[in-house]
Amino acid sequence: MSDSQNITDLPDWAQKHIRDLRAEAAENRQALKDATTERDQLRTSLHEKAAAAALEGVRSLMADPEDLTRFVDAAELVGDDGAPDPAKYEAKAKELIESKPHLAAQRGRNFGSPVGGAGRSGNAVGGERPRIADTDAQIAAGQQDFVSYVRGSS
Repeated sequence: MSDSQNITDLPDWAQKHIRDLRAEAAENRQALKDATTERDQLRTSLHEKAAAAALEGVRSLMADPEDLTRFVDAAELVGDDGAPDPAKYEAKAKELIESKPHLAAQRGRNFGSPVGGAGRSGNAVGGERPRIADTDAQIAAGQQDFVSYVRGSS
């Protein structure tokens, strides 16, 4: 059948067969489109999870792992397959820390009591404020904590 020939010129059985094939082809095209969309969504989700895991892997190196994505082009953090590469994240984090040491994770520093705990002042963080009669002792303890922190002997 040539392109210029109309299917209405064909017998009824041929017209029905052509219509059925066209409908089947349309369904297959839609199924392919749906599968492609789903694949792309799953790939994006997988890459996001892999990137989050790779960022978590540099948490011990950097104070804020998100800084890596702020200072390094995302294309430098993926492997040949287009997926986030944890080894590249680590290497780029180390390079970034060499050029910007202030982005490194702080080790061995005590920045006060743990959240929810009581400091030397007697006040529980996030808790009810206790009544302490000796404010001079409270101020002295706070000053001593500050001096210890500045000297690095916390």
